[in-house]
Amino acid sequence: MIKSYTNKFNNNLFFKILVAGLFFALSFPPVNFYFLIFFSFIILLDVIFQSNSLKQIISRTYKIFFVASLIAVSWIALSGMKEGADPFLILGGVFIILVYPLFFVIPSVLFFFIKESFSGKYHLLSLILFPFIWTGFEYVLSLSQISFPWLLAGNSQTYNLEKLQYIEFTGVYGVSFWVCSVSISLYIFTTNVVNKSFRFISVKSISILFVIIALYFLPDFYNYFTDSKKVFTDNKSNGSIKVGIVQPNINPWKKWGSKQTDLINYYAENIKKIYNENPDIKLIVLPETALPYYFREDIFEEKYLILKNLCDSINIPILIGTPDLQVYEDQSSAPSDSKIKRSSGIKYDTFNSAFLFEPGKDKNEFQFHNKIKLVIGSERMPYQEYLPFTKSLIEWGVGLSSWQMGKDTNVFSINSGEKNYKFNTAICYESVYPGFFADFVNKGSEFSVIITNDGWWGKLFGTYQHNQYAVLRAVENRTWIVRCANTGISCFIDPYGNMYDKTEIDTDVNTTREIGLKKSKTFYTIHGDLFSQICFAIGILFFLLSFFFKTKIIKSDPTIPNP
Repeated sequence: MIKSYTNKFNNNLFFKILVAGLFFALSFPPVNFYFLIFFSFIILLDVIFQSNSLKQIISRTYKIFFVASLIAVSWIALSGMKEGADPFLILGGVFIILVYPLFFVIPSVLFFFIKESFSGKYHLLSLILFPFIWTGFEYVLSLSQISFPWLLAGNSQTYNLEKLQYIEFTGVYGVSFWVCSVSISLYIFTTNVVNKSFRFISVKSISILFVIIALYFLPDFYNYFTDSKKVFTDNKSNGSIKVGIVQPNINPWKKWGSKQTDLINYYAENIKKIYNENPDIKLIVLPETALPYYFREDIFEEKYLILKNLCDSINIPILIGTPDLQVYEDQSSAPSDSKIKRSSGIKYDTFNSAFLFEPGKDKNEFQFHNKIKLVIGSERMPYQEYLPFTKSLIEWGVGLSSWQMGKDTNVFSINSGEKNYKFNTAICYESVYPGFFADFVNKGSEFSVIITNDGWWGKLFGTYQHNQYAVLRAVENRTWIVRCANTGISCFIDPYGNMYDKTEIDTDVNTTREIGLKKSKTFYTIHGDLFSQICFAIGILFFLLSFFFKTKIIKSDPTIPNP
């Protein structure tokens, strides 16, 4: 009976594609089935090996990841159906579902060429190269302005903390490599059993099983021998700082047209409350675009003074997300895609920013960070600096479109008596880029802050996924993370990846915690994506060699037809 079901599965391509896509999607948060990704890759490998042409590879791989995208990232389109939401999200979400699978086709195509060249007695070599190809291209495909590094294979393991600890050397791409390595071992075993290439109980089968077990538990050995859980859980050995989070529950669509003075007073009341209950606090954090206006403009002076005077009175810095408008003093130096005021012809730009309100300082003296990694389409059109006309193709009703990219990863510094603290602030989408985030930390951050507005997604998958991915940044850099989100999820994450004071979605809540400071840098913090770059180089090298290797085989074997 088992054999009958196996044969039916092997012969049903549609079912394979459906199951592979389903398993891949369900391995990501918030569905805690991270082990399913191994079976998804096993089926993907089987589909590739059963394909005889480039057309089949492209079609079948696309369909697998279309199914995966339809489940795992459909929250983008679904959020556009919420009351008051901009219908653009439906269009943007459908676009992502249709286009995103194409990125996964590229490594599959490269692997197809390699396995075609290194066939026969070199069959095992092609399988060994699969993790290098997949991992290398995950890295490369996260570099451009049209990147969307959301469903990296390594992102599936964020609930599996004991498997993640070695990413302080490799970054999340090391987890992707591990997932692929375990998957090819399982693929070799299952195909040999199904094809009866060896008996289930034999030296060969036991050897492969040993490799599978060793690979699967290898991350646990690292965790055990480095004692990571004990060393990094709630670590405050290098000093500490008490930080407060103000999580509002503000509708992200309605706040842009709401009574702004009432909104600022609401923030002020929560800031006072968190300070009165925690007078030893050193920093208060509010989420991305908490201020729905350009607070440095003179027209908003009255609202600015509410927060400024409060900051001075409690003598505590306040980090807050806000849009910012900057007019270019030297108009000739303005970017080609800058905005132009119709009335005066003056060039300017708007940014999604984080500003640090500091006691005793003017608004033009504040430290700030302008968001660099902007969401495709909704915040900025890709490469609009080369195609300026595209920036006006999409305009939201809440002033979020056509933002300019920031220029540098700035590190904030706050003074508290004789002590100086340094931290980096990633804004929303920036937290899913591992190397980018590490560059922040490498500049001297002692802890990290993520501010975001996940209110667009509500309780859909995206909110949970975005929160879980922050775990990876904490472990990669062995840094505490303070995560503040409008409507939730807010939390504190320690260098081992444990979450504390995790808030519920669609609630307004204030929370504080004493977190640790980091003094040393991890290998990943310093060297970034070196591991994935090596994987990419190896994958490309063997891809190029595959053409030479195939030609050499054809010339040496006259029975093989010349293509």
